[in-house]
Amino acid sequence: MKTIVTHINPDLDAVASVWLIKRFLPGWKEAKIEFHPIGETIDGQPADSNLDILHVDTGGGKLDHHQTGEYLSAAKLCFDYLKTKREGEKLSPLDEQALSEIVEVATQADNARDLKWQEVDTPRFDFYLHNLISGIRGLAGSDKEAMEYGLKGLDAVFHNIKNRIRAEEEIKKGIEFETPWGKALGIESSNQEISWEGEKKGYCLVVRKDPRTGAVRIYARYDKDVNLTDAYNKVRELDPESDWFLHATGKILLNESRCREMRPTKLSLKQIIEIISKAFTS
Repeated sequence: MKTIVTHINPDLDAVASVWLIKRFLPGWKEAKIEFHPIGETIDGQPADSNLDILHVDTGGGKLDHHQTGEYLSAAKLCFDYLKTKREGEKLSPLDEQALSEIVEVATQADNARDLKWQEVDTPRFDFYLHNLISGIRGLAGSDKEAMEYGLKGLDAVFHNIKNRIRAEEEIKKGIEFETPWGKALGIESSNQEISWEGEKKGYCLVVRKDPRTGAVRIYARYDKDVNLTDAYNKVRELDPESDWFLHATGKILLNESRCREMRPTKLSLKQIIEIISKAFTS
């Protein structure tokens, strides 16, 4: 059986290395994971002597970076390695970009570059994945527990990064329009990251209509004087067979929910944009 060996008390670099091999190296999805004291190998044999065993972030082999003082990580070595081994199964451009971003963050954290991150001296920093993995270990969690937590976390990070990259491209195809509160964006997309990315880019609000369901979500920035109360009343008047929820702040108007079933609107994106442009409370 194929085996991935890493060091006890795995950190983000060890976890990311294992994750890259199991998720993206053909034939290694079901590989078992073993933990050994750092620098040690299975049965004391050279790290790269068995083709069915990969030592990552330990062992002194091709996927360990502790032999050098360079700015490097085991995750970077694993990423480069798996790309050469995919043999006709190249990563998609989207996957490769997302993985490159993950590897760079893991490399920064493993080389103490997180000391320069903007959030380092705030409580928010404790929510970062590499610190959560450390917290699991600090709670006397087993190596297996820390690894499983980290692997699942990286699955989520990979999912989110890809959606963000897609959103950055999709936004370019959106419809910009003026509102009393500033420039807004309307777009047809099933990507939930669209709203967040649009707000990050400075739009006062983002209207997203899901082309699969017809449902609409409207989010406004918290720091803009947006009030969607009049828009809420207007959409209910024009489409009484649909369900809408207006947040108490007046900045979120939803026609779908993850918590309960709602009837999607028959109004088009263009109609919604016109309503928001004209019907408002200042």
